[in-house]
Amino acid sequence: MKPADGPPLAVTAHYREFVPADGAVLDVIATVNGPEPAGNVGHEGLAEVILLDTSGSMGAPQAKMHAALRASIAAIDALPDGVAFAVVAGTGTATMVFPEEVRLAVADGRNRAAARHALQSVSPHGGTAIGSWLLLARQLLATRPDAIGHAILLTDGRNESQHPDNLRAAVQECEGYLTIDCRAIGSADGVHDWDAAELLGIAEALGANPVVPVEDLAGLGDEFRTVLARAMARRVANARLRIRTTELARVRYVKQVHPAIADLTKRGEPAGELTTGYPIGAWSPQDRRDYHLGLEVDPLAAGTRRRIGWLSVDTDTGGAPVEVPLTVEWTDDVLRHSEIHPSVAFYTVQQDYAVAFHNGLAAAREDRVTEAEDQLGRAVALAHAAGKDADVRRIARIVDVHDAAAGLVRLKVGVDWRLAESSRVVVHTTTRWGAAADERRPPAPAARVAPWSHCGERQIGAYCQVCGAAHGTGAAAPERR
Repeated sequence: MKPADGPPLAVTAHYREFVPADGAVLDVIATVNGPEPAGNVGHEGLAEVILLDTSGSMGAPQAKMHAALRASIAAIDALPDGVAFAVVAGTGTATMVFPEEVRLAVADGRNRAAARHALQSVSPHGGTAIGSWLLLARQLLATRPDAIGHAILLTDGRNESQHPDNLRAAVQECEGYLTIDCRAIGSADGVHDWDAAELLGIAEALGANPVVPVEDLAGLGDEFRTVLARAMARRVANARLRIRTTELARVRYVKQVHPAIADLTKRGEPAGELTTGYPIGAWSPQDRRDYHLGLEVDPLAAGTRRRIGWLSVDTDTGGAPVEVPLTVEWTDDVLRHSEIHPSVAFYTVQQDYAVAFHNGLAAAREDRVTEAEDQLGRAVALAHAAGKDADVRRIARIVDVHDAAAGLVRLKVGVDWRLAESSRVVVHTTTRWGAAADERRPPAPAARVAPWSHCGERQIGAYCQVCGAAHGTGAAAPERR
């Protein structure tokens, strides 16, 4: 897909410049900001596909189907003139709702009215094969390679009508053709029948946008309008975060840490000598995303100062990307090389929160109650300290919270694990570092981390140099000097 014309994205690097003389992994937070707003820009370079779950479960109760149809109409009404669009009904197969043929229509008064009329004939039936829905979206968007492709996926269930391998293959086929926003319907009392891992996998591969659980059906229309407003502002497609290193450094891991946690490490592709590009999706002017990079730095004599790499964003909009240099100094001063940049500390806590919840849930499902209560209690404490009261209430669906601040919880007996699905996706949505001062933020860990053990090796930074795990996420007790 060719991107729309647009200015390049700006990248800023945040890190401490000192590393141990014997080498280490340098933690860097790369902030990427969207393009400058452009006036009087048309919408002919945008394409939208609404993927609407119409399986049988959407009719139990019928309120789900009615809300989904109203939200789809709200989305259609929000489409500006000139946008190419289509509506797809998803069951065990994928069926065109509007237009009837496998093609994209162009938004105008007539086609919006026709799409609204076509939705009146949609009724819930059949199974759920999300991979087939994605492949039809890809087929449709491939007819407009000049446009920035986006899809809204609304579902209330899991991919039960096709093999998981087929879903994974479909997601891979869609990479580079579209970004996606997933909305997952559950009941008002918190029961969700969709699979968090499936939707997180789709979202991570196709733009790394947050997966949003929906329990208040009355707000679904507003949710769709919000998604459309951001999608219709996109002016840059298929951007790539490029990391060029010298021979002194290698990339160990790359993670998006805002607005949602997503591991991009295995998605990197060679982009020149000692250079790797990581896909970061499509961008609108109001977008800001943060990425956590781990660069393995070789040993050098204390006092040596060298450049170890450069960061840039490639947008295919013409012109060479502006590179931001990364320079470090090797030192034997423990106070210098163990100090953590505030941005790294900020996102360390939020990744720790997600890891603690997932570890606790896994332990609970395997009846390792003590471990489950310890990890879920840690998740509750971190959420409470961050002011994420809604997150605490979600986790309280599966544990009794006796002291949120202290992380004292007890696992409920006979838990319906469908009550945990919304938390499984919400813990991946993060608060932005550098937000307004009046926002409550997660507490930063201590500025310096004592040496600790993980993956059988001594660690001295905030993250394991072998696997990238955050300090405190199942590591052995810190070593004593």
